[in-house]
Amino acid sequence: MTFLHRFGTLSRKGGLTLAASLMLATGPAFAQEQPSDDQAQEPMDVADIVTISCQDGTELHGVFTEAGVDLTLTDGKKVSLPEAETEEGFSFTNGAYTLAGDEETLSFTTGKKAPVACDIKDDGPPSKFDAPLFIDTEPLPADKANPDIQPQVNCYRFPGYMVKEVDLGEKGAESLSIAPQTAACKKDAGKDEKPVKDETAGYFLGSKGKFVFFQAPDSVNGGLPFVVYDQSAMKRLFEDAFAGQDFYDIAVDGDKITLTFDRVYSASCSLYSGDATCLGEVKRATGLGEVAPIPDCKAEYDQEKQANPDAAAEIDKVPSVVTYKAKLVWDGAAAAITPEAGPTVCHLAS
Repeated sequence: MTFLHRFGTLSRKGGLTLAASLMLATGPAFAQEQPSDDQAQEPMDVADIVTISCQDGTELHGVFTEAGVDLTLTDGKKVSLPEAETEEGFSFTNGAYTLAGDEETLSFTTGKKAPVACDIKDDGPPSKFDAPLFIDTEPLPADKANPDIQPQVNCYRFPGYMVKEVDLGEKGAESLSIAPQTAACKKDAGKDEKPVKDETAGYFLGSKGKFVFFQAPDSVNGGLPFVVYDQSAMKRLFEDAFAGQDFYDIAVDGDKITLTFDRVYSASCSLYSGDATCLGEVKRATGLGEVAPIPDCKAEYDQEKQANPDAAAEIDKVPSVVTYKAKLVWDGAAAAITPEAGPTVCHLAS
């Protein structure tokens, strides 16, 4: 498994089955660690979100998973490209679009047009999370069955507290906890250490003031689930899911926290069916309809049905996933979510 660094230590906000040309940046706050040759060829096991810029002006946003890559095109259209077998390098294609390359090159092809050279952008704005005062990384004994993986303890020290992550190289951290700022960075739990046991919390994502964010170990429907804790009270506040490279903004005022981000909402029904009940559910859950529109899902479902005509009836019923820019305000008791002006995108739940 290849890891990228966040704040100078490990981050699993990403996963690609590619070589070094795609191992650049999972987000604007992230620098890179160059993988070994063996690691570079090994599939990663969680989603990576990157921006791909091509020489003809095309800009793509990609979410890499074990199955392939979900691309958002310049016009907002979303396409899924399964990983294809290739003798050299890598290739993701659905026939209409292809993203391919090797250790030094990357190209994007539309239909029968000539491939266009592309690069991964890594010049985004700084992360909205607080930078740790200090980071400790304590290596653990290697697992003989997985010699390429380095188990370790990552300790992120902030004013008044420390976030500890025990990472054995499996999907999801072995353990996550909050401890005093000066606590020892070791695998075994300390006296005043408070464990974080949460199905959504797979890894430490970042901190803002007293609020600690944990991310899921893998993406869901093109979004990365996250959960927020008040570390001072060790209280779970809320969870949601975001797309893109980072939050647009994170603001803290006492017990109030305001997030602006590309929200990923997974409905329990299909907007393609035209069912008024489903439309009502999505409007209530997202607030879409006035500030920003309910997305048209027809093109996405029709494309999937054309690719799998024998399953057309089942595809009609696949739940819809809506991505839109949103503002979430936690007022100390509850979270209120409102849409922001901007494009909205619909795709099928995976």
